Amino acid sequence: MTFNLLGQTPSTFSNGPGNRYMIHLQGCNLGCKGCFNPESWSFKLKNQVDVFKLAENILEHQPDGLTISGGEPFLQAPALLKFLQTLNNPFPKGILIYSGFYENELQKIPEYSQILSLIDVVISGRFDQNQRVYNSMLSSKNQNFIFSENSKIKNEELNGQNFEIIIENEKIKLTGFPILNKNIRKDLEELGFSIEKK
Repeated sequence: MTFNLLGQTPSTFSNGPGNRYMIHLQGCNLGCKGCFNPESWSFKLKNQVDVFKLAENILEHQPDGLTISGGEPFLQAPALLKFLQTLNNPFPKGILIYSGFYENELQKIPEYSQILSLIDVVISGRFDQNQRVYNSMLSSKNQNFIFSENSKIKNEELNGQNFEIIIENEKIKLTGFPILNKNIRKDLEELGFSIEKK
């Protein structure tokens, strides 16, 4: 079983508590205006990755936690469930999933309840740039935290926002919650940097 994967960041401190491994799944049909990762919308095969091998690789890194984003992770729900069952959530800072679906929409996905039982929290709801917030791991006021019954992640660990600049293969990757306007992007690109938001 495989994921269509946009990318991965083996170490990030800005996408949940602790030192986290982060993966971005490819494909989203929600089209949120102002989306941080519009390159993740396409459903074309980006990088097919075996979920068992990916789980093994993540476990070898021994991160504090895992963050799964998109695209929309729940559009690959069968593979997501198999991946999470393989991991069996050994992380002291748990597993966090970003989803653009609201809770009532997630509840219609057959694998949802099993997925929720294997993770710690879902950040749920469309991004609304008109309700943008800067003091929470939520991106906009209309979003919600959905905690699993035995969540290892506490609500207070999801306060605040920051971002990181990671240099990989002569590319700058901004992860977390960067405020990257067109002028800053243009200036960096004129200096020869290729910018990839994740």
